[in-house]
Amino acid sequence: MKAIIKTRAAPGIEIVDLEKPVVGENDILVKVMAGSLCGSDVHIYEWTAGYEWLPMPVVLGHEFAGEVVEIGEKIRGVSRGDRITALPFMPCGECEFCLMGKVDICKQNYVLGLTRNGAFAEYMLIKGGAEILKIPDNVSHEVASLCEPLAITLNGIDLSGIKPGQTAAVFGPGPIGLLTVQLLKAAGAGQIIVTGTSADGRRLDIAQQLGADIIIDVEKEDPVKQVRKVAGHLDFVFEATGIPQTISQGLQMLKNGGKVMIIGIHARKATFDPIDLVRRSKSLIGVYGYDRNTWLRALTLMSAGKINLDPIITHRLPFSQGVKGFELAVSKTAAKVVFGPEA
Repeated sequence: MKAIIKTRAAPGIEIVDLEKPVVGENDILVKVMAGSLCGSDVHIYEWTAGYEWLPMPVVLGHEFAGEVVEIGEKIRGVSRGDRITALPFMPCGECEFCLMGKVDICKQNYVLGLTRNGAFAEYMLIKGGAEILKIPDNVSHEVASLCEPLAITLNGIDLSGIKPGQTAAVFGPGPIGLLTVQLLKAAGAGQIIVTGTSADGRRLDIAQQLGADIIIDVEKEDPVKQVRKVAGHLDFVFEATGIPQTISQGLQMLKNGGKVMIIGIHARKATFDPIDLVRRSKSLIGVYGYDRNTWLRALTLMSAGKINLDPIITHRLPFSQGVKGFELAVSKTAAKVVFGPEA
């Protein structure tokens, strides 16, 4: 089977042929129908700081949807033919705590596609203790593979506490930024501003299609001055770029009591004015992770048609074209790349 693998501590990936995994008594074999490319996968591809702990070689990919094709004899609650996705943070299913049902304190938990082989392969193994969710019949595999980034974004909206009529800027029109635009629209945000660079042209167009009111090209306009000109000061900034200077820019855009929600992963340290933060009661809030309930809400939004993910999926490629997919993401030509089986 074809697989996309990280093999060494340097930029790049490799496409290799692997044997189909052998199913143990506590394993679930999944045929991966869709594996979507995450920003963290791109960081690993570029080999930016923060992933030095990655075991190699490892099959990448943690955003997926697939079909169960084989189950071990100890597996319950999952059947062959089920269409599933799963939270990538997984208990081992075999240690003493997992065997007692206390998977939250698993001694050997792992992260799919990071500390253990993941979803960028035609088949993959997950353990029986995983948080598995069945995909609604009216949701495609491709759309369902975006459940993880949608859950992250939902967590950000929840933590922000945004109310109808409040204003927000979204830094970066990547997948997380584009999902944030839609959720802000659904939450009743009064005005939504999206910032990006000239290289983001296609993705900024998608942002406008999905509900952004104002687009700012930060290479042509000072984003802080332009926001103040068109919207005054904002209630919220959602930072989804991972670029350090955006933290300071976001704080400068806020009203007293405003919040910067930091979703992007930053490879370098950021600096900002703490006096402004303190005296104007502003907040910096980190957004990371989710729980099972958030995933269920994400699937409900997909199934109910309350959020449109199709425009975000701009490229569909087989695993054998993994290098091309990563290059499309790095160049910002793509919004979301989804890999799948050979045609």
